[in-house]
Amino acid sequence: MKRDRELLAGLSRVNAEIGNATIRLLTLQVDDAEYAAELRHLGRDLVRIGAEMAARAGELDGRQLDPVELLTEPSDQPEEPS
Repeated sequence: MKRDRELLAGLSRVNAEIGNATIRLLTLQVDDAEYAAELRHLGRDLVRIGAEMAARAGELDGRQLDPVELLTEPSDQPEEPS
């Protein structure tokens, strides 16, 4: 579906940005205000794409989760042995 391709393209953009954000964070550590802003920006991007993906999954299987539940709901994937 076009919508799914767009969703995955958004994930790809966020994924690519993680590397750039990490480098910015490493260079901003001396400035607390800029560091906090960069952390917040990256966190928002990750939460947004995660919520969009979870919403799409809910459309497919009927299991809708409130965005807050994404933080507390156990994963559907089995845990990897350590």
